[in-house]
Parts: sequence; structure tokens; C-alpha cells
Amino acid sequence: MRTSAPGISEHGFTLLEMLVVLVIIGMSAGLVSLSVRPASDPLRDDAQRLANAFTVAQGEARSDGRVIRWRADTGGWSFERDGRSATLTAQDDRLPPPDTFAEDAELRAMRFAAAPVSLRLDPDRPLVFNTEWVAGPFALTLEAAGRQVVLRRDAAGNYDVP
Repeated sequence: MRTSAPGISEHGFTLLEMLVVLVIIGMSAGLVSLSVRPASDPLRDDAQRLANAFTVAQGEARSDGRVIRWRADTGGWSFERDGRSATLTAQDDRLPPPDTFAEDAELRAMRFAAAPVSLRLDPDRPLVFNTEWVAGPFALTLEAAGRQVVLRRDAAGNYDVP
């Protein structure tokens, strides 16, 4: 059964053919977008790892009750806190060695992926994590190979790496 008058024929695609083409294009675009990853930025990755470590350090200081100090140089960073001795007595005048978190996956000493990295902390003061629930804001600028990334902590204790 013909749907058009004799001698008149229309040219074009059916709706089903158009849908098949759209599905093929969509699947191709999806595969391409999954296979194309953005270029890794080692300096930004370092800043994000630091933000995660700072969050863990703050939680650990609150739960343990001991202040945690952050140390850094151009090659990497580490955390430490005062050690505890199981045999410490009132007559013992030796301090236990500091705890350097050697067995802790998040707080152990780490190397910068973008080393050497220069660091600038604003305000310029030692960075310590204590039991206080309200911590002062700061901005830590990481610089390597002419690039800069700023890690910020706001007054609520949230970290941001833009």
C-alpha cells in the first residue's frame, strides 16, 4: 500500500534510522570522553594530598589530645607529635622520642610529586593541629616550575584547592 500519490516520492530518513544514528554517535562520544583523561597536574595533586592529610591530622589531634606539628621542606612533608612512653615515671627525666606516624598511611612522611616545591604560609607561623574545634584560617602557596597552587583553610576548618 502506497502512502503517497503515484509519481511523487519523498526522500529522507525515517525516525528509526535517525534514532540509530543518534545512538551510535552518543556511544562513540561516550567512549572517547572516557578514554581521554585530563593531564595530571602534580602540583595540584600535592596540594590535594596535603588538604586530605591536614584533615586527618586535625581529627587525630582532637581524638588523641596531643598537638601534631607539620614539617615541610622543598622535597616533602611530615607530621610529628610528642611521643608517649609506657615506662615513664616521675623520676625519669628523658623525653620519649616523637611519634612520626611511620605506620600511618595518611600522616607518614611524603615526598612532593612536583619536587622541588617552595612553600609560603600566610600567616607565617608554624602549622600545628590541636584539640581546638575552631582553627584559624590560613593559605599555603605551593610553587614549582613557575606554577602556583594555593591551599586554603577557612575559619570553619574546610580546605579548598581551587
